[in-house]
Order: sequence, then structure tokens, then C-alpha cells
Amino acid sequence: MKDYTPHMKNNLEFWMALRHLRARKGAKFISLITYLSTGGVAVGVAALIIVYAVMSGYISTFRDKLVGMNSHISIYSLRGPIAENGAREFRALKDVAGVVRVNPVVLGQGMIESKRSNTGGALRGVDTNDPGWLALVGEGMIEGEISSLISSTPSILLGTELARELGVNTGDQVRVTIPTGKLPRSRLFSVGGIFSSGMYDFDSTFAFLSIDNAASLLGMEGKISALDVRVENVEDASSIAGEISKLLGADYWVSDWKRLNRNMLSALGLQKVVLLIILGLIVVVAAFNVAATLIMVVLEKTREIGILKAMGASSKTIRRLFALQGIVIGAVGSILGVTLGNSLCWVQNRWHIIRLPGDIYLFDEFPIHTSFASSLICASVAIALCYLATIYPSWRASRLDPIKAIRVD
Repeated sequence: MKDYTPHMKNNLEFWMALRHLRARKGAKFISLITYLSTGGVAVGVAALIIVYAVMSGYISTFRDKLVGMNSHISIYSLRGPIAENGAREFRALKDVAGVVRVNPVVLGQGMIESKRSNTGGALRGVDTNDPGWLALVGEGMIEGEISSLISSTPSILLGTELARELGVNTGDQVRVTIPTGKLPRSRLFSVGGIFSSGMYDFDSTFAFLSIDNAASLLGMEGKISALDVRVENVEDASSIAGEISKLLGADYWVSDWKRLNRNMLSALGLQKVVLLIILGLIVVVAAFNVAATLIMVVLEKTREIGILKAMGASSKTIRRLFALQGIVIGAVGSILGVTLGNSLCWVQNRWHIIRLPGDIYLFDEFPIHTSFASSLICASVAIALCYLATIYPSWRASRLDPIKAIRVD
């Protein structure tokens, strides 16, 4: 016949743990403290999940925007502009492991003027035969056509904020002036389209031209400013940039997106860690509340504990009994916290209740990325802390003298 004693014993301990968390008549304060402890754990877990989701979403979105609109790896010549047709050494770059595309770019600064206003802009001449770039910018087009860059009429693509500042729409004309030498270069362009990258800095600064129009405007016919290297995995950009640097030699400056934005990425990473530590203290405080709750339970249930020991309950059983109480509080609080945190994140992602000023935070939406792993880790940490909080109360309860405990009124 099967032995059900261990199973029955575990069920009994669990039932008694739940029983102890409910105060007897006249001692409802214990129940209130239990509810507050559970609520503290729930708030702490929810805060951790929300902060982790917000920081992960912000960093991930920031990275995606950077590697989307900028080069994964940029190559500049230390001797000035690069001859577009005479750079034989660049053909070998396509054979470097991990490199997907190598495209020429022409870069410059200019004054963009419309009938209503004028402002400075960053001009980027791009290879209109590159399907990757066409797909990338094409996803953000909100007006006009990207194909306008290769039309017979000189055209320009403007970011949404830049177009708004100039007060222009698709089909309007703008004048681009390059202040070089005694006679500035100037040319009229038709606004072929307006795009949105999702980043305020890009949308308020960038203007795209075909590489031929940009080179002609900047006086760089037959030359390019740099090479835009796209890699298969953006996380490998640093190592690939090192290989390219060795291949090209000391005459070229090679930099990847991580290096160019190192300060910003480091600051965001540090901010994420600090916020998690600070808000993690909420869970620690909740764990202290659990310890205080169990100490009060020991005092309130002293007589019952004494009866259990007199009936043969071991010190180990008493310790397990109070450990189960802490785990129950931690588990219930964690479940509530995970539900609350993920629900608030879902509401924000669904309706975008909180919006950000794009000129300060780079994005106008509040990016949130939730994950099952982060929720599981936060809940596990909370339950572990609640278990640790039971060590002293359970030890104190197991040390009670049954005779003295039964005599307590």
C-alpha cells in the first residue's frame, strides 16, 4: 500500500500556513499587515517590470533608429574626399565576413530656404540604386515618393520636422545654399517627399539627395565623402570594423555605430542599472514587512505553536510552516505585481497614453518592451527575498518552549 504520509504532511503544513496568515477574532490587525505586505511585494514587482520594460524599450528603439538611419560602419579617408572610381581597395570590403553592402555617400551642410522660412540642414547624398536604403527610407515615407530622387527634376527628401519648420509640402520648391568660398553654391530643388524616422534629431536635420546631385552641389564631382558599410548583425559591427581597419591601413578612419554613440549608450545602460537597483529597494522593504508580519504572527500564535510542539511537531516542521507563509505572501504578491505591471505596459503600448516631447527624449512615443523572462526574474527575486525574510521569525518560532508557550494567555 502506498505511503501518503509525506504528501498529507505537506498539505497540512500548507493549510496551517494559510490559517496562520488569517488572524483570529479581535486581532484583525495581523490580517491588515499581511495584506499590506502582499501589496508591497506587488507594487515592487510591478515597478521593476515597468522600469525594465521602459528602459529596454528605450534602448532598443534608440539602437534601431541609430543603425537604421546611420551607417553600421563608416569609412573616411584621412586625406580628404575619396575618388569614387579609383578606390580599388574598397572592392575587397564586400568579401569581409559579415558585410552585406558597401555604398558610397556624399555628406555636407547647407542652408535650406523656402518662401516662408530657412534653416540649416545635414545633406546626405545616397546611392539610389541601393535596394536596402530605398526600403529603409521608404518605410518612413509619409508624403511623396522615394523614386523622385532619380527623376529628371532635381528633388530632395526632407524630414517631417524639417519640412514643418520650412512650411513646405510635397511639390514645393526649396533653395539649398552651400557657403563655400567667395561664391556660395545654390540650387533649387523640388520637395519629392517627406519622411519620418521616428527620431526628432533625424527628422529635424536630415535631407536626402541623389549622390550625383549632392556631389554637384557640393563641388565633389567624381568623389565621395565616405563609405557606408552595412553588416548582417549590428552587434558584430565593432569586430568587423576592426578587420576593415586592418585591411585598409592607417590612411583611413573606420568607426562603427557603437563607437560613435558610446557615451549615450553607456549613459542609458548605467541609468537602467541604477533605476533597477533603486526600485528594487521597494521589494526589499516589502520583504522587511514580511519579516515584521511573521514576527507578529509568532507573537499572536504563540499558544498554537506551543500546542503543535507538544503534539510532536519538530522544530523543522515549525520552520517550514513559517517559510511557507513567507513564500505564499511572496508568490501572491508577485502574481499580482506581474499582472499589474504587464497590464499597465500593455495599456501604454495599445493607447499611448503617455507621450514624450521629441525634442528632448528623441522619440515622441513611450517605447515599452516587455518579456516573459524579465517578469519571471522579478517574480523569482521577490519570492526569494520573502523566503529569506522568514529565516529569523521561523527560527524564533522553532525555539519556543512548548510548556511556556501553552501557558501564554
